Amino acid sequence: MSCLSSLKHKTKKVFTTYFSPFLYYTLGMRYPKYLMLSPKHAIQIFSNISPQQESSCLCHNRITPDFDLHLIIPVYNASAYLVACLDSVFQQETSHSIFVSIVDDGSTDDSNKIIREYITKIDAEGSSFEVEFLEQENQGPSCARNRALDHIRGKYISFLDSDDMLLPGALETLLKTAIKENADIVEGNTQRGKSYGFPWGKVYKSELFRNVHFPPGYIFEDTINIFFLYPLCRKVIQALGIHYFYRENPQSILHTFQGTAKCIDSLWVSKLVLEEYFSCDHKPTHHMLVDYLQDVLSTASHLQTLHDESLLQALFVIQRDLTDKYFAVQIQNSYQSRGLPFHLKLLADSLIHNNYRLFRIIIRFL
Repeated sequence: MSCLSSLKHKTKKVFTTYFSPFLYYTLGMRYPKYLMLSPKHAIQIFSNISPQQESSCLCHNRITPDFDLHLIIPVYNASAYLVACLDSVFQQETSHSIFVSIVDDGSTDDSNKIIREYITKIDAEGSSFEVEFLEQENQGPSCARNRALDHIRGKYISFLDSDDMLLPGALETLLKTAIKENADIVEGNTQRGKSYGFPWGKVYKSELFRNVHFPPGYIFEDTINIFFLYPLCRKVIQALGIHYFYRENPQSILHTFQGTAKCIDSLWVSKLVLEEYFSCDHKPTHHMLVDYLQDVLSTASHLQTLHDESLLQALFVIQRDLTDKYFAVQIQNSYQSRGLPFHLKLLADSLIHNNYRLFRIIIRFL
């Protein structure tokens, strides 16, 4: 554990064990305890800055599982990373059949040229992988992945970002584990830790994506993992070893959105995916509740970079409404609520009991 991570862990432990009542009755007094704002008005506050988009994670994808794995690589202005990324794919040694979709999402650099030259080269070398190259106008990573998901060609699916790399043997290990264990998802690991929650670094049974894709037009599109795909899984396996090399790209969306209106996507996409998941008559799970509460903290953290108290109040009202609709029974179930970490139980209590003051203290100090 790094020094910074250790410090954060100790701070959280001190807060949740000793000082939460002190903070609540001192610094917390600057915040109102109850908010009378309606969910409709709260949504309008966000819509005035960044309106919700006409989007959905529900769809109908075609599956013809002619290959063991369909690997999808969305590309946008990744010329500095692209050759290393593609080398890491086509140098994989595996006994399985692989179909690779490379989707150029309207790149304005040399990415398109690099892809074309690379495909010509591997065709001449007689690669055992089958490749398709798809092009579209720039629509974002969700739409780039969805373009390939329209027609799924493998029994399993995997995603690779074009500024990252697969480590040697990654596809063989993950696929072999998935087939042996009949797993819905096999999670690989990166050099920085687990890949849980992210779309990349794992293999999925294709059936999970038959009626689901990434919400078009939004960042934080990987929310479908925690609020849709994982809750539907019967078996998730954590593979041993390191399989995926994550590279920091300072120009990527996730490095530039903080302090901008795109932060609001984290709220819109979570709200959308939850509503559509439950519209399909699916039931919440305890793990989903934990992920939901963690997501509330994450969304609040993003919105705090906008330095606008009215947005945090509006966020609380919307999250309170979602909690009441979808998770109130679970939270009030004493057996299930005992399974929550203490800071998440405090957060759940703040939402269920309309206590903005407690919510505000939690997101400020955790």
